[in-house]
Amino acid sequence: MPHDRLSILYNPSARMGRALDRKIKLERLLRHFDIRYDLVMTRNEEHLRELTREHAKTYPAVVGAGGDSTFHIMINELVAAGAEASFGMLGVGSSNDIPREFGIASLVEACRALKNGRTRRIDLGTVSEGGTRLSCFLGQANIGLGAYVNRFVADLAGRKPRLARRQLWAGILGVRKAYKSRAIPLSFTMDSNAGRREGDFVAAIFSNIRYWATGRIINPGARPDDGLLDCCLIGDCRLTRLARIAALAGTGRHGSIRDVEFRREATFEISAGTPFAVQVDGEILRTSDGRSAFPKITIGVMPGGLNLIAS
Repeated sequence: MPHDRLSILYNPSARMGRALDRKIKLERLLRHFDIRYDLVMTRNEEHLRELTREHAKTYPAVVGAGGDSTFHIMINELVAAGAEASFGMLGVGSSNDIPREFGIASLVEACRALKNGRTRRIDLGTVSEGGTRLSCFLGQANIGLGAYVNRFVADLAGRKPRLARRQLWAGILGVRKAYKSRAIPLSFTMDSNAGRREGDFVAAIFSNIRYWATGRIINPGARPDDGLLDCCLIGDCRLTRLARIAALAGTGRHGSIRDVEFRREATFEISAGTPFAVQVDGEILRTSDGRSAFPKITIGVMPGGLNLIAS
């Protein structure tokens, strides 16, 4: 049993299939920091899931090298298996918002954290339906615009992969399409201890961390170890107003816009007359039978649910 070695699971399909470009740099840094490790390239999502479960039994820490979606897949496998292994992150994806929250956005910072080996217990967000937990998340769960754009970019990657890799422009196209097709606003009701909020919304972002959409500070007060989630609600607004909100969110100042409001709770219940999609850390949530639209969900928190290697 490799007590003194890390398992690194490298997802080459991260960063729109370009994550492999960073492998040489990563291994050079791992040698520089004198980190003992075993690195395995993953073939697909199922292989990543299988290796995560397997290696959590024999390594003291399992480290994902990929993007936020990679980390999302891995932590769900760790939780489902009840694994005691610590979890580490090497951000070679497109956004890397989750590593950014923990001071390990760059590969140098991440490798230094792996060398130091310091861990901290952090919360995990949860998405449930009818009392059944569907998923955990490290970063955010989104409904409305975030879920629509995620699906748009995934479809674009199949048709025009070169355009989809230009993340900013692909996202802008997705937002414009969402408005043009009237996919937003989304009408829903949100219940929490603070009371009921219902209406038409462009987006709702439920966060365990501050960062979203490549560095925007969408929920400035979010903390990953306070036993709570922060919600940013963006009301029905024009595209020009949304652009202003996005610009101010770069520094977390979008709360000054009247269409933006924040809530902080341990549990949120969201229901709608028309079933809606949920995006969880870059992945559209699906049930085991393939369903990806939900009339009602509960978004909550699992306090101290993960032992994370961080700076």
